[in-house]
Amino acid sequence: MTGRVRDLVLALLLAALAAAAGLGAHALLVDVRTPEPTVIGDRVQRAADAFAAGDHVYVAADAHDLLPPDAAARLEELAAGSEVPVRVAVWEDSTDAGYRGIWDAVGQLQRVADDEGVFVLYTGPGDGVVDDNLEGPLEGDIPSDFNGDPERRLSEIVTAVAASSEGPASDWSYWGGTGGAIAAGLLYGGVAIPVLLLVIGLVRLALGRRFRMVGGWT
Repeated sequence: MTGRVRDLVLALLLAALAAAAGLGAHALLVDVRTPEPTVIGDRVQRAADAFAAGDHVYVAADAHDLLPPDAAARLEELAAGSEVPVRVAVWEDSTDAGYRGIWDAVGQLQRVADDEGVFVLYTGPGDGVVDDNLEGPLEGDIPSDFNGDPERRLSEIVTAVAASSEGPASDWSYWGGTGGAIAAGLLYGGVAIPVLLLVIGLVRLALGRRFRMVGGWT
């Protein structure tokens, strides 16, 4: 095997190692990247302001056909009696309201409200979401079906939340603790080695210089 072919083979092997290490690092990093938070829209802000003022149920001005004032008052009384904090927001579905979907909307609501609890968002028959930002897991069977009469369905959800409890906070870590974090650091550090060798190999190959290796190739 000539020196130039040998150098080319070695460079390709180094490139393969670098690619494998890069893919491994990317697989770890892609799961922990946090998307940029979207700008809070007026609809979410008004609901958050109502919750901050002490309300447990917020119905947008254009959504009283979904939940009339008398039904909202009954739901407010029910939610106020729950030991697990629960907030209910009702508004008409929209594709131009400052969020990318119903899950993004409830995420914004949790972020702006700056309070732990269970958040229920209802946007019409069959469309709604129940999510929480409690420190511990919510232990209970909470309905997730929003079909049927809005007041009855929302009342069932709030009643289920009131009958549930918050479990102990978890000390779960993405890296599996200190040892996992150290291992991840070593992995990231190891990525630099094959990349550096690849650069050196390609530079030497471009300059026509051979690698000095112990032994010979056959």
